[in-house]
Amino acid sequence: MLVSLHIENIAVIKCVDIDFCGGFTALTGETGAGKSILIDSINFLLGARSSKDILRSGEERALVSAMFSDLDKELEKRLAENDLALDEDGNLLISRTMSADGRTQSKIGGRAVSSSTVRAIAPLLVNIHGQNDSLRLLEDENHILFLDAYAQNEDARAAYAKCYAVMKASDRALDVLRAQESEKAKKEKELKQTIRLLESAKIKVGEEEQLLAEKKIVANAEKISKQTSFVYRALKGSEKANAAYILDRCSAALVQIADTVPEAAELAARLNTIKFEAEDIAETVYDLTGDIGEDPTARLDRIEGRLETINRLKKHFLTDEAGLIELLKRSKAELETLDEIGDALMRAERDCAEAKQAVTDAAAALTKTRKNAAEKLIPLVLSELEFLDMEKVVFDIAVKPTELTPSGADSVAFLISANKGEEPRPISKIASGGELARIMLAVKTVFAEAFGVHTVIYDEVDTGVSGKTARKIGIKLKESAKKAQTVCVTHSAQIASLADQHMLIRKSTVGERTETKVTPIDGEDRVKEIARILGGVTISESMLVSARELIEEGKNKNK
Repeated sequence: MLVSLHIENIAVIKCVDIDFCGGFTALTGETGAGKSILIDSINFLLGARSSKDILRSGEERALVSAMFSDLDKELEKRLAENDLALDEDGNLLISRTMSADGRTQSKIGGRAVSSSTVRAIAPLLVNIHGQNDSLRLLEDENHILFLDAYAQNEDARAAYAKCYAVMKASDRALDVLRAQESEKAKKEKELKQTIRLLESAKIKVGEEEQLLAEKKIVANAEKISKQTSFVYRALKGSEKANAAYILDRCSAALVQIADTVPEAAELAARLNTIKFEAEDIAETVYDLTGDIGEDPTARLDRIEGRLETINRLKKHFLTDEAGLIELLKRSKAELETLDEIGDALMRAERDCAEAKQAVTDAAAALTKTRKNAAEKLIPLVLSELEFLDMEKVVFDIAVKPTELTPSGADSVAFLISANKGEEPRPISKIASGGELARIMLAVKTVFAEAFGVHTVIYDEVDTGVSGKTARKIGIKLKESAKKAQTVCVTHSAQIASLADQHMLIRKSTVGERTETKVTPIDGEDRVKEIARILGGVTISESMLVSARELIEEGKNKNK
């Protein structure tokens, strides 16, 4: 339960400390005193997104902290999942700050955590019912959320969501294959045409570069032939006037005098080496002349034709020589893949059918949890409504089949008939403000008992009701407080007088600033506050008497 609450620099609150008891606590005060700020502060503490406008004007930091005790194993498990734990006394301290730039920081047990972590454990700490909850009850799309919350069917919903995701993925895969199948003939024709063009061209790696080099040689064939012929003849080709012959004769001459001139042998060897090099150069040059061939013009035409073929394909497919070779390889692979589409399509259709059956089965299991929960929830809510002076109201929950959706195959609608003999219709078309508040209270009461919530906070649950009905709402809150700590912000004397603890919220001027204070009241102070609520500005003796009677009757309700 909520043991204490500390608020600093939130709106008109400078600094407030509130100690809560178990049972039923009422918070009252004049309009504008700051009652809603308390609810906003608790929501902020529990991870709600908040604007920096909540920061008290002129202050650098806002702080809200709360201590909780008497917590259950489920909360301890949720904390453990986030590497958190209760303190040595079994308590849990949560705090959250906001700086002037709007940045927030949350802590649990003094350890910094994300707001999402706080939001994950918040439902196990506090259940807050405000006017927005009643408005949510008007929206039919929220009814399935209410019913699922009561059904506690997380496992069934998770199983369904998994099957639904598989089905959608299978459907997308099948759509892709069907599209491919419909385009198969056209694609097959395109691929075969590409393969035919590229295969007939028989392009080899590096061929273009080799052709360009060869073209350059052939284009200069006459010049190359003339010069290489001259070099060959000069080095080796002439019978006796060539360089190789002369070098050979020089070397032989030096050998003749080697016996008397020792250096001559070395010089002869060097001339021999030069001779061999000259002969090798001559042979290489001769080969160059031979590469040109006998008909340079025909050879040049062949090279030009080959280069034109490669360039035409490069322009057609918008790629280079390497890209053409890769395109041929890829097109062949894709053509083989097209041949497999039929088999893949059959497998995909089978997978889709299996996935559809699985999601249908999961949807049926989910529907069963909802119908079972509805059967249990209807009489419980009716019992609560009967106590709240709505005994003639017929309450029903319609669970109807729909197409498969991300949330299942059901539509859920809360139906009521406010008058005897009328068919139940959607709440949004029937309920008034006062009826909404009571229906929401009835639902929340049932939910709190089902979930074992330790603290329930009601913000102006008395909207649209007064007198006897308000008193019954107060009695219901008091009964609920026996099972879960109950805090209620109220304008109703009939409700506030039943509280085990009464807190007065009021504004005052301190210096030049307005501040909201929260103080526990009892005795005559409480009598005067109940009388103020009953009578407004002027408090008569009869109002004081009525206030005492209401309070005394409330005390008797505890016995």
